[in-house]
Amino acid sequence: MQLSDALRDTKGETMKTVLMALAGLSLAGPVQAGRNDDEAAIRQVANDYLASWSAGDGKKMTALLHPKVVRRSLPAAPDATLVDINAGALVAATAAGDGKPVAGEKPPLAVNVLDVYGNAAVAKVTGSQWVEYLQLGRVQGSWKIINVMYGARQ
Repeated sequence: MQLSDALRDTKGETMKTVLMALAGLSLAGPVQAGRNDDEAAIRQVANDYLASWSAGDGKKMTALLHPKVVRRSLPAAPDATLVDINAGALVAATAAGDGKPVAGEKPPLAVNVLDVYGNAAVAKVTGSQWVEYLQLGRVQGSWKIINVMYGARQ
């Protein structure tokens, strides 16, 4: 059998393989595009969280949080007690200006989306003196902050 005969015999199989590969690529495009859209939306929520905290904007903070959010603060001292606050307390602290920067304080350094899995995501917010991990969920089509873990740098 010559090469041209072998190609002719496998042409149907080769075409099937090529079509299946192209179909797979066409499906991967929308999935990746959807993930990129989610990551952008999550990054926006994290940036808005920082902006509302720093500006003392309780109304904007309320829009970002799930009503059952809990923010847990883990102080730098190894024997310190974990402090929990709920949505109402976090909004009140924001509105009171607890997050407004003091003179000379540097703004947050980075927002990174660490993982997205369906309707759940984790983002990391890094400041000069602290790190926060945001757990987000897609609730009724919008990403909301469900849990926050705050850690002071040692």
